Amino acid sequence: MSGYIMKRLLQLIPVLIGVSIVVFLMVYLIPGNAAEVIAGPTATAEEVANISTKLGLDQPAYVQYFRYMAGVLRGDLGYSFQTGQAVSAAIAARYANTFSLALFSALIAVILGVTVGIISAVKQNSWFDHAVMSISILGISAPTFWIGLLLIIIFCVDFKLLPISGLSDRLWSLDGIKHLILPAATLGFNSAAMIARMTRSSVLEIIHQDYIVTAKAKGLSQFVVIMKHALKNALIPILTVVGIDFGNLLGGAVVVESVFAINGIGRLMVQGIGARDFPMVQGTVLVVAVTFVLINLMVDIIYAYIDPRISYN
Repeated sequence: MSGYIMKRLLQLIPVLIGVSIVVFLMVYLIPGNAAEVIAGPTATAEEVANISTKLGLDQPAYVQYFRYMAGVLRGDLGYSFQTGQAVSAAIAARYANTFSLALFSALIAVILGVTVGIISAVKQNSWFDHAVMSISILGISAPTFWIGLLLIIIFCVDFKLLPISGLSDRLWSLDGIKHLILPAATLGFNSAAMIARMTRSSVLEIIHQDYIVTAKAKGLSQFVVIMKHALKNALIPILTVVGIDFGNLLGGAVVVESVFAINGIGRLMVQGIGARDFPMVQGTVLVVAVTFVLINLMVDIIYAYIDPRISYN
């Protein structure tokens, strides 16, 4: 197992290098001159040229990239054009909000999706199965901002059960969880629908296998057969969806943070794009991308624990 984990860690290095190149080029190839944005509309050509030289923007692309990566390896993501604040400090102040939102959304999605998916598979073609599949189609197709606004109207405006916006400083207190429920439910609804459909499909495929029939013939209860034998063997495709969806949750946080006025990386990214604050955009996208890559590494390691044949191969 340790050899497998080491191999996956080594394979992560070229992936992270590729991510850094894509993120750098994404900002570098945007039309416009960052020096002109910093200097302002009334600046002279000489002032723009001085700023460009000071920031190294007149250097070739590969020189800028290596200088940027040297800073990244030291934890220096540059400084915001808009505020002058260190990008790493701005991200560090908001990262916990975005990651907590994505994590809480993933918990809701996994618990809800796996539970209803299993029940739907066991009660195939029942009214519950048809209802779950219909709702899951709605969950996959409905825009996140629409779901968020709908939940705000129902739970905040009509019933006044939950706070309408913002996020408590104490994330994992009772007040913090109350602030997280609606944004997390909004963000996790789409993922729960995907997980429910995948769980149903995977469990249906497994419960018709010979060893499941044998387990039932031995007199084991349906609960034991499903939870001990069927679910464990159906977990690989479910985990794949969960790993991919966590990246979608981090990306979807951009919309949810704007709807619920949460100070997270997503909102920081939107503000950076609006102000053409290239270092801020570059830093936030890089952090989200690296988080997504690391989460998928964790999923790969969990694969090997669930099915040892993966690490042997």
